[in-house]
Amino acid sequence: MNLEREDLATLRLLEARGRFARDAELAKAGLAHDRFEESLERLTASRVIEGFRVTVAPPPLIGGDWVLGALLGISNDPLGVANLLVKRLPFVSEIIFNSGLPEGLGPNLTLLFYSRDFDTEARFIQNTPGLSYQEVYRVKEFSFPVALPISSEERALIRALVKSPKAGLAELGAALGQTPDWVRTKLDRLLWNEGNSQGLLRIQPEVNWASVANFGHFHFLVETGHRPDQLRRLVSADSFELVLGGKPFHNRYVQLEADVWGIGELMNKVMFLNRLAGVRVAGVLWNREARVNTAWVIDLVG
Repeated sequence: MNLEREDLATLRLLEARGRFARDAELAKAGLAHDRFEESLERLTASRVIEGFRVTVAPPPLIGGDWVLGALLGISNDPLGVANLLVKRLPFVSEIIFNSGLPEGLGPNLTLLFYSRDFDTEARFIQNTPGLSYQEVYRVKEFSFPVALPISSEERALIRALVKSPKAGLAELGAALGQTPDWVRTKLDRLLWNEGNSQGLLRIQPEVNWASVANFGHFHFLVETGHRPDQLRRLVSADSFELVLGGKPFHNRYVQLEADVWGIGELMNKVMFLNRLAGVRVAGVLWNREARVNTAWVIDLVG
């Protein structure tokens, strides 16, 4: 499938709001409601979107001290390693598979997980068979002395969404004996987004980027002596963002991420970086597939 600009805007909005974007959010993304629905249908029919998953953030729901951790690893069997870790780590939230050029230079497996015992789980990951190289990071720390209060009706709504992640407002309302407006109000409170940092619910598409012919999300592995803040200023003019705050992989390669439309733009971005003083592109990673793990969610919301 060849993506159109509206398709990408639809995907980004789905990642932020699921199926429940308001008209103002559609307008901000440059999407009319009918075009949003048409794009969603195209993305689903072409299997770029393989489905939707409903997940929650455990820290505000349970309370206490938490870490959002990340594994960046290299493996000859990334799917097998991911399946093993999902079985052993209680709160794996997202799994990303990458392809690299040259192969083995950067991580072909990225896994995000919530943890109440990060050091123990990091040691387990470090001893997992099948990883030829790994790095485990603390991405973010959370502290919630008191768990976010969730009513029984709100828990029922989350359970309904987990079971039927493609359901709309009217369908959810009918299943719960509530009105669509009630469902909308509850979702506005529960959905996490940039404007609602107190939210705990996310409805995420599982995206198969390998089905897309003319677009990709890439990480550029660069060697540089610049500090992260210096590098961020140097690359900001070409829409790059630092990955993990600029922490180098293998103590050598800083990752810069960017959306890329076609081979020409990919080469232009490589040339842009190589022309910066003190920067050299050593390789690239292509984000091939993103999966959302929700096996633990229904037990958590009871």
